[in-house]
Amino acid sequence: NDAVAMTGGQPVDGPVSVQAIAHICRAEGVRRIALVSDAPEKFRLAEFPAGTTIDHRRALDRVQRDLRRVPGVSVLIYEQACATEKRRRRKRGTEKDPAKFVMINELVCEGCGDCSIASNCLSIEPVETEFGRKRRVNLSTCNKDFSCLEGFCPSFVTVEGGKRRKKAGAAPDPEALLAGIPAPSLPTLDAGFDLLVTGVGGTGVVTVGALITMAAHLEGHGASVLDFTGFAQKFGPVLSYIRLGPDPDALNQVRVDAGAADAVIGCDVVVSASPKASACYRAGTQVALNTAAMPTGDIVLRRDADLAIPAREAAIAGAVGAGNLRAFDANRMAERLLGDSVFANVMMLGFAWQLGLLPCGEAALMRAIALNGVAIEANTAAFAYGRVMAATPAALADAPPAPEDSLAALIDRRAEFLTAYQDAAWAQRYRDRLTEFEVALPADRAEALTRVAAKSLFKLMSYKDEYEVARLHLETGFEARIAAEFEGRFRVHHHLAPPILSFGKDSRGRPRKRAFGPWMRGAFRLLRRLKTLRGTRWDPFGRTAERRAERALIGWQEDLMARCAHARGDGRDWAGILAAAMEIRGFGPVKEEAAQRVQAQVEDALREPRGTRSG
Repeated sequence: NDAVAMTGGQPVDGPVSVQAIAHICRAEGVRRIALVSDAPEKFRLAEFPAGTTIDHRRALDRVQRDLRRVPGVSVLIYEQACATEKRRRRKRGTEKDPAKFVMINELVCEGCGDCSIASNCLSIEPVETEFGRKRRVNLSTCNKDFSCLEGFCPSFVTVEGGKRRKKAGAAPDPEALLAGIPAPSLPTLDAGFDLLVTGVGGTGVVTVGALITMAAHLEGHGASVLDFTGFAQKFGPVLSYIRLGPDPDALNQVRVDAGAADAVIGCDVVVSASPKASACYRAGTQVALNTAAMPTGDIVLRRDADLAIPAREAAIAGAVGAGNLRAFDANRMAERLLGDSVFANVMMLGFAWQLGLLPCGEAALMRAIALNGVAIEANTAAFAYGRVMAATPAALADAPPAPEDSLAALIDRRAEFLTAYQDAAWAQRYRDRLTEFEVALPADRAEALTRVAAKSLFKLMSYKDEYEVARLHLETGFEARIAAEFEGRFRVHHHLAPPILSFGKDSRGRPRKRAFGPWMRGAFRLLRRLKTLRGTRWDPFGRTAERRAERALIGWQEDLMARCAHARGDGRDWAGILAAAMEIRGFGPVKEEAAQRVQAQVEDALREPRGTRSG
């Protein structure tokens, strides 16, 4: 790593090469030296001390296990440029940006989180779907490290050779929307003004502070900004303390005191509710808040982590007073109106300005955006849309959320899916099991328990074997999504570990994934036609342990439904027992491990003495 990444990516004075590090270690008496790199092909063994090994970073776990058996001191050199620093250089044009992008087919994705474990990357974001929480790649923040591809999942594709389309968003004319909206009454600077901007790294929070201070400077005022940037970590917490005064002499410090913030532009609700940020609040502090749920480290560690956005928003309102907080989901609005969430923070700037939270004129802010020189037209529009959201939010209102499906509609849609998955008979089996289950239950619990059972049984009956993965990649609009996202001459590669084409093991002892080019689409079309073989004696994949286990899980769930239907006041948490199957996620060894864990938990729940829980 050739940058001091924790403090902003400064260059290292007097850099030492990897080869020199290895020779220094050997000179100090270290006999066992190992090198891992994301590009091992750029090194030659002849340049290293005798006995040095060179491996791809994928082999890191194996190499570490080897080294722990070596008596005495051993050295592991991990060579890789900081991914955040590489992204920064690409934005500045000092490093080539590879024409390669990662996308996830959300219908294939199981939401198991193995890709997050493999990459530890917060650009792998959760997305809520009708079939549960899945994952998607935020292409605006992706560092192109590509370690997420190591997740044991066939939902990943790479788009190579093209470029992202510039999206205009489905937006009305911002100037037309601003017609008739009066300029706000701006605060004065006679007594100075203290502003806190909060957010996460990699989204432009520091840019917001720079725009505000530049606007103040252009108007002849004093301005200072102090950025605490979370060790320059992408998605790390960022706090920008901004102090404005009538002239530079009016500013005697750069940090906003405890309880001294006049206003807050909260670009991330988690950081805005943190103790460090909240220390600056007082009753009467005016807050403009973005309620978007942006990923945190919890999402990597816990695949179903809940960021508790409403509770955090309520905590902020409690500190400043409910009447002093205005909020909306700026990320969703930026994606909808401008085609990219990267403009959310400038939208928050316009929102705060229209609320009268900034002592800077609009002309100065527009000039600051122009001087910044990045996406001037889009950022100007983002500022305008933020103003509209503050003054007349109904003009940009989202469609109201759809009401929860009725039980009948939920079952109908899943039965239709199962027909496409296999055939009408398979879908009818699904309907019949649920009908038998519902009529056997007490009336006061029938709908709630049947709803839970319908989701779990569907998940197990639509297990993603080779035929289904092929169908989902071909029939569900995924190709159209790729075409809408990219332009130019590009090729789509699928990253798979098919059992009949297995080539060794990865660092975790699982079948190694490989990239398959566009010809794989032809193989998918053949597999899609062969789905009628599923479960028959002619099924070439049906005899594997994995497929037998998946079919057995269907019978296991139907047995649980039968036991629940005949249980009467036994005190067990049958809703939790029936929903347990939703936690059996993933593919191959990931799913096998999940199934064993969940089935053991269900057995424990079934053994609980009667009356120990409310059912």
